[in-house]
Amino acid sequence: MDKFSKLRGKFGNKSFFFITTDIKRAIGLEDIIPDFHIICSNYDPLIPVLRNKGTRIYCLEELKGKKADHTNNSGLLISDESVEKYIRKNSSDRPYIVYFKPSLIIDRIISAKKYISVGNTLALNNRFENKINMALILKKIRPDYIQEFAVGKFNDLDFTDTLRQFGLPLVVQFGHGWAGRTTFFIESEDGFIKLKKQFPHTTVKITANITGFTLLNNCCIYRDNILVSPPAIQIDGINKLSVSKSVTCGRSWPVQNLTGDLILQIYRISRDIGRIMSDSGYRGYFGVDFLVEISSGRLFLSEVNARLTASSAFFSLLEMGLDHIPLLAFHYASFLSIDLPVSGHPFISIHKDKSVSGSQVIIRRKDTINSMNIKKFGEYRIIGKSARLLNTDYAPQRLKKNRFIFLPRINGYGSEFARIESKDKALKKPGELAGWVKNLLEG
Repeated sequence: MDKFSKLRGKFGNKSFFFITTDIKRAIGLEDIIPDFHIICSNYDPLIPVLRNKGTRIYCLEELKGKKADHTNNSGLLISDESVEKYIRKNSSDRPYIVYFKPSLIIDRIISAKKYISVGNTLALNNRFENKINMALILKKIRPDYIQEFAVGKFNDLDFTDTLRQFGLPLVVQFGHGWAGRTTFFIESEDGFIKLKKQFPHTTVKITANITGFTLLNNCCIYRDNILVSPPAIQIDGINKLSVSKSVTCGRSWPVQNLTGDLILQIYRISRDIGRIMSDSGYRGYFGVDFLVEISSGRLFLSEVNARLTASSAFFSLLEMGLDHIPLLAFHYASFLSIDLPVSGHPFISIHKDKSVSGSQVIIRRKDTINSMNIKKFGEYRIIGKSARLLNTDYAPQRLKKNRFIFLPRINGYGSEFARIESKDKALKKPGELAGWVKNLLEG
């Protein structure tokens, strides 16, 4: 009997279908849930690896080739007639539908087809994930952790007024975005006017620029409990990974040299946010981003991700490597009324376990990929400034020191050309890659 056999039994014979454009978002519990299926739009080198381990995967691109191009979002994917047939054919009873991020189409399909949702509605997601809505909510309960900001339709905001209030550079954010793509750093009046002309009717939030680094965590609302993970440091601002300094290019655990007081602040704020979300009917996974000002060490709330997070799949594997019930299992359980042991969970208190260790580095520059010596998927061992392919398995939870997994992405879909996953630290300090990562990127 393996260490997760009891957890596996909790899910019984229920049929789960994770709907996703990117298969890497769906992994984490495929070895835990007996009847688990991944339905994805795009082919990925990880697909045959997971199939060899027994994971059931329905990939639309494999079946339809370029005809699958229209399914570059999960709502269109679940609407596909062949996907509906697959779900019906492989369901033991009413199917449970899991998804990375809510959408109106997903909500409508689940309701119309009488599926069971393992996730929150778009309305709940919008209430908390919208950066502008959440800033207004948090200003009322945690004003000491919120930057001063101005909100309005871009066309109604005046450059001179915002300059007087915040100085340069200005940080302009839209309500929604992915991986920092709707955050803009404005260095001049010309830049302000140019962006305003592009999005005159968009409601934006404007703040001063803070020189600092971003921390993030994973949290889960399970019944009356708010489970909060140790923070990771976000990887951004590195030219070798992305031409834009605001675009997220990974994360790394643990965060070095954080004071106990700062960690406690992160835990308490995350718990308070979870309580607000829970009172509104929100369940399951969410994440919180924080900004730490380097000069003062002051902590600011940045945003809330009211859904599965970009790191939830990888983080789940790291948790399981430590014999922890992953937060992702609590997410599923929160929608199924499944009893899981909360009392011994290491993340109820941040002081019980700080041993989660691992890094994801996302490469978003094609020229960086082209200059690298490593091209093929697989687990590699670092030897000096180079690396040697060991196998083509995917098990980041079992990685040893000085080893990593390289995951290329076909055609750079989603502005990601590859990622590197390791149990080692990816950053020497905020904004600076560790030597082993630099060596890999430089070829």
